[in-house]
Amino acid sequence: MAKKFKPDVVTWDLVDANEPPPWADRTFHKLNFLSEGDSWFTMAGIPTSNLLFQMRFPVSTMIVNCAMPGDTIKHMSQITNNQGLLRGLSEQNGERWDLILLSGGGNDLIDAAGSILIDPSRRSAIKMPSPKDYCDQNELDGLITRIQKGYRRIVDLRDKPNAPSKDVPIVVHTYDFPTPNDSPARFFGVGLLGPWLYKAFTSEQIPEQDWVALSDFLFKRLAKGLLALDGQLPNFHVVDTRGTIKRAKIGSRGESGDWLNEIHPNSRGYAKLAKVIVKKLQTLV
Repeated sequence: MAKKFKPDVVTWDLVDANEPPPWADRTFHKLNFLSEGDSWFTMAGIPTSNLLFQMRFPVSTMIVNCAMPGDTIKHMSQITNNQGLLRGLSEQNGERWDLILLSGGGNDLIDAAGSILIDPSRRSAIKMPSPKDYCDQNELDGLITRIQKGYRRIVDLRDKPNAPSKDVPIVVHTYDFPTPNDSPARFFGVGLLGPWLYKAFTSEQIPEQDWVALSDFLFKRLAKGLLALDGQLPNFHVVDTRGTIKRAKIGSRGESGDWLNEIHPNSRGYAKLAKVIVKKLQTLV
């Protein structure tokens, strides 16, 4: 069996050191990626696993991760304005990467769930509501549009006339299906965050028997919005990872299935997702 390399996931601080160690020196690696994203890419969760750590490549690979330790629940606006990402794509200070990895949109959706759901008083006439009936479609469509605009902005930055990484492949992913549960995330230095879907669904009096179907509806809508960009933006690729990992059981208050908490996979779940994403990456570099 061919050897598989665990990527060296490093921060800009290591890359900028006067004498960077070999694992933070791009000349030491066959492939060099730039990444930025939400809490699926950060190094802050407990335990300290993320999607990048679980990737495996056939050659030595370094990933300069703009998702710094201490990042938790980031939104697209924070991702597009991240100084490390802007630097990595800039004409003045950027480099030509082999590939750009992005993770964004999931946190925007979970944080906006409360504003997307229709007030219970406005649903009283609906006897057997479908997931769509619980949602303000204008709010949901507006959120998806904002997420898409964030990705368009990053593509525009990559493709400025003299940008060093012009036309370099960008890869993003959809999100697998979380189960609304009273299972908060734990982060170093931050403590407990969340839960999100559980809180929104209980606050808006969504019947528990509809939680899974409603959550799936929202994440399918997000996936549809992301996948639409695959055919619209140049050298922009969306890996559809839905259905890859085992969902958590309803009512779980901790690790369940392939999930560590309500919205983050555990290391086993990340490994399954990483395998699907790397398969796509290998066709692009």
